[in-house]
Amino acid sequence: APRHPGCRPRPAAGLVRLVPAPAAGLALPVPHVDPSDPNAGFLAGLLASAPAELITALAAAPAPSVETRLRQIRAWLENGESDAALMSLAKLEGERPDDWRVVWYRGVASLVTGDHEGAALAFDAIYDAFPGEPTPKLALGLCAEVLGQLDNAAEYYRLVWSTDPSFVSAAFGLARVQLAAGDRRSAVRTLESVPESSIHYTAARVAAVRARLRQRTATAADVPFQEDLAAAAAQIQALDAYGLDPTRREQLSAEVLGCALDWVLSGGRGSTGPGAPRGLLGSDLDERGLRFGLERSYRTLARLATGAEERIDLVERANRYRPRTWV
Repeated sequence: APRHPGCRPRPAAGLVRLVPAPAAGLALPVPHVDPSDPNAGFLAGLLASAPAELITALAAAPAPSVETRLRQIRAWLENGESDAALMSLAKLEGERPDDWRVVWYRGVASLVTGDHEGAALAFDAIYDAFPGEPTPKLALGLCAEVLGQLDNAAEYYRLVWSTDPSFVSAAFGLARVQLAAGDRRSAVRTLESVPESSIHYTAARVAAVRARLRQRTATAADVPFQEDLAAAAAQIQALDAYGLDPTRREQLSAEVLGCALDWVLSGGRGSTGPGAPRGLLGSDLDERGLRFGLERSYRTLARLATGAEERIDLVERANRYRPRTWV
């Protein structure tokens, strides 16, 4: 019987992909523009957003200032022009060695260019200067994560998330390192702690569904597995009220149903006690019912697909899962 990729064990791979340090570094909060900078008004009026356009726009600044040079360094980093960014940053460091903003951008540039130890040193200096601020802790958590120091990363992320829930990236970071350490249940709790008021609520709940089941080997003896299947299914249904798009809903449904099918094929049986779920996402909790459910999900995904090749692949998957019938 075909296995669903969401639950296929992959001994050589971890539960989570390594965080891309360059993108994560550029996603860190950007320091506010110093209102006393002579180009503060000019920067506030910039409409360009693409890095290449921003580089051109900054060249038209009335006169170079610290803030325009920092913005230029960031634009170069975003545009993949690391050499130009590093040269300008080195010159600025020589002129303003004690400026915390310059030190911050040294940390960001180091993450982008792969100098993770250098990034940690820079952000540690910022932390020493501003020990009560959450942003340096968030940056240090990222550095610890990319350096493989999972305990340190978890501590920094936990400090940020517990003191300032507006930093949702800290919750995602904490969940990543918890998963990387094999603590699946803590990762789920962290993701489900993202409040309903957050714009990242749906993304966090989707991640929680996947954290419950992804790369989990289904065995008949895994008693909590049925509980996780039911919780994941309930979460998917609840997310309909939050505008979960149809494609993602069916992808998640296929993951859950595929994991359930693997579990049933391994000998798992649903509990029959009071309150025990009789089905899963509209499918009976047995091989035949789950196969019909997977067929339905893949046919729905095929209808939603935008490309012919993808549509054909999804229809073929639906046909593979369809149980044998007389008609």
